[in-house]
Amino acid sequence: MAASFDIQKIFQTTWGYTPPVFNIAKQPENPGDVAQYFAKGLHGRSYFMPVTLGGTVLPNPVIRITSKKTIVETVMVNRMGTVKELIGQEDFKINIKGIIVSEDNSYPAKEIKAIHDLYILDTSLEIVCVLTDIFMQGKNTVVITDISWPEISGTQNIKTYEINLVSDWNFDLNEI
Repeated sequence: MAASFDIQKIFQTTWGYTPPVFNIAKQPENPGDVAQYFAKGLHGRSYFMPVTLGGTVLPNPVIRITSKKTIVETVMVNRMGTVKELIGQEDFKINIKGIIVSEDNSYPAKEIKAIHDLYILDTSLEIVCVLTDIFMQGKNTVVITDISWPEISGTQNIKTYEINLVSDWNFDLNEI
């Protein structure tokens, strides 16, 4: 039995936005790092920006990275505004949303378990992705802070997931 589904509609229903459609006529050269711009997904179709977490390739991921600076603002007498003193940069917050699709039209229990097994490790995991290579220096390690499995109705072979992570760097207290 052939499965019929609309990835854009699933994203819209689950997370409230529709990812854009783009035609991959020519794939750009690889940046030279470990991460690749493209990977092969379901039925051999290329998709942009694959994410590997702890050695597990995440199915159909969409990744977002945010960061915030810690700034101390000091009010000065007889002066408009404040003096800004940059203190540092907080950890990167990474959000990955994706859709697991079972190729044989069965419930994707094995794929769900593989992602859940990453969550219960309680340790830093290596993340491989072109976007994290740009922002994170050295070995890209992250910690999973939370995971959710949003509901999706009407399909037995599709499950959505959302993973939140924070960057994690090893550091030596003697170097501070």
